Amino acid sequence: MIRCRSMKHGLLAILLTIYGVLPLSAEPARVGWLEGAYLQPWGVRVRAKLDTGAKTSAIHAENIETFERNAGMWVRFLFPYGRREGYPKGFTIERPVVREVRIKGDTGGTAARYVISLDVCVGGKTQTTEVSLSDRSHMNYPMILGRETLAGRFIVDAEQSFMADRSCPRKLAKRPKKN
Repeated sequence: MIRCRSMKHGLLAILLTIYGVLPLSAEPARVGWLEGAYLQPWGVRVRAKLDTGAKTSAIHAENIETFERNAGMWVRFLFPYGRREGYPKGFTIERPVVREVRIKGDTGGTAARYVISLDVCVGGKTQTTEVSLSDRSHMNYPMILGRETLAGRFIVDAEQSFMADRSCPRKLAKRPKKN
């Protein structure tokens, strides 16, 4: 009985040690309200507002066109950024449409937007993120990252900006079409 009890205590100590350490490595990264986000696979860096008030992430898109490919709906749009990475007029992105959403505007109305998946790296963490396509030309930042992207991964410090780890891949895996 004593031997069994000491074995249980030993096993419990081992489990607590193992599981006590795991959450530390999975802690959300602390980031500022404004960070560099790298669009993958292109390695293009954009300024992204980390917006805990927005549910969905969004990216600036111009000349949005829909087309059919592989029996599904796709979108093609111009992303007019990337001068530092060799895209003086931006580049074209083509992605399948994940869904359409209705977004509440500042004036109270709603607008329909296409949602696509993009790989985005912030703070050294690359993840597939759903983003809605919108005209953000009148906004300060071409991209916002909303709660669905931030939850469980990042803690946003509203007093800081550009504090995240910048170890995101910047090498271009494949070049998109230049415009």
